[in-house]
Amino acid sequence: MHFKKALRATVTILLLNHFTYSNAELPVLGDPTQQEFTPHREQQMGNQFYRTIKASVPFVTDLEVNDYMTNLGQRLISHSSQPDKKIRIFVLKVANINAFAGPDANMGFHTGLIISAKNESELAGVMAHEISHVTQRHLARAMTESNVNPATMFATILAGILVASQNPEAGAAIIYGGSAAMMQSQINFTRANEHEADRIGISVLRDAGINPDGMAGFFETLLEKSESNNIIAKMKYLRTHPLSTTRIAEAKNRINPKDRNLPDDSLNFQFVRARILVEMSTSIKKLVKQLEKLTTEQVNITSQYTLGLAYTTNGQTDKAITLLTKLNKEHPHPWIQLALSDAYLNANNKKAALKILTSLNTLLPNYLPVSIRYARSLIDTRQSEKAIIALNSQLRTQKQPIVYNTLAKAYFSRGQTSLALEATSYEYELEGYLNLAIQQINNSLQQPGLNKLTIQRLESRKRELSQKIRKQKRAQY
Repeated sequence: MHFKKALRATVTILLLNHFTYSNAELPVLGDPTQQEFTPHREQQMGNQFYRTIKASVPFVTDLEVNDYMTNLGQRLISHSSQPDKKIRIFVLKVANINAFAGPDANMGFHTGLIISAKNESELAGVMAHEISHVTQRHLARAMTESNVNPATMFATILAGILVASQNPEAGAAIIYGGSAAMMQSQINFTRANEHEADRIGISVLRDAGINPDGMAGFFETLLEKSESNNIIAKMKYLRTHPLSTTRIAEAKNRINPKDRNLPDDSLNFQFVRARILVEMSTSIKKLVKQLEKLTTEQVNITSQYTLGLAYTTNGQTDKAITLLTKLNKEHPHPWIQLALSDAYLNANNKKAALKILTSLNTLLPNYLPVSIRYARSLIDTRQSEKAIIALNSQLRTQKQPIVYNTLAKAYFSRGQTSLALEATSYEYELEGYLNLAIQQINNSLQQPGLNKLTIQRLESRKRELSQKIRKQKRAQY
């Protein structure tokens, strides 16, 4: 009884607070059941949805993982009916199997799902399915036709994600209890969406050059798990993505035999699993021992890479450096070199780390996992001017919050506070915090010694941000 009360209290608090905690930042979207759920309103809700999740649940910040997931998503959507659609993919540190497509192409993937996927084809299958929900505007159509208030639905989903990060079974119970009536009332519509997403997703995978058999294979594994007594399997992915043997059979029948000759895996995917496995490990010492006990037949490049990461995390940097150096000679790969540079940094050998990163930055200019580490290493060795040049070069091709965040640190290290605050304003803008972005501009304008051109630039940027806020407010009514 006490446990159930705690669950109800959690949901109540989230319902009351998650969509009202910052009136200055979160738009009042009203009830979309009273009007059409337009793309602009969906974008507004998408930003709100993303910010609320990020404020509630720990995200994976690993550079390689996020870059891989984003690139895979962009590769898939480029072969969809909306190739220019902007998507936002993020990975949540939640151990159970789940993925979801929120409003305006905000797609979340749990670490448990990535670890559970056997190969890239299985992960890409889930991603292509979610992308198809986005391109077909299934969520927007459901919002327009449903009597369920989106704030209630999203707060329930967020409550489940938040609690699941601490207690998987409790999180599953919240999602089931809070959304069961809604799902039942829309079950036929949802099943139609699922079949459509399967069909379109398979086509997207094929066109992207990825074996589509992974989609059916992964869903088949999920269905097998759902038939057990595992409440987590039943109440998470399967509640929002109902599966059946018929649906899986239909998906398999849509796959042409020649499609099964397409690649179904990549080394980068296996490295992503390795990085998440180490990051999510509850006992890194136990993981090290398990990897060290692998037989000769079981040892491969991925297991060795995983062991190298685990050694570094466990503070065994000498072993990590020895293993990764040997592995890099046998299998040159930028991620192995990045792992080696991390091991050197953990061993406080900044010179060796910077040497590796300088070489990588020459070979792979503007590759985010390299350029961010390279810039950080330059800042750490008091070469911030070089870091600023590298980061501004990165911004010509890829405007990411983390680039502006690192640029701000570089400016701060040189005592250029006004420029640092201006860079931070761009970071906040990209994350959707427009009022905070203006606040940073105001702080920048208060710095001493600004010349006339700088003041004019900052004032102009402040006006642009204010116009964006006014435009958002007008769209609410």
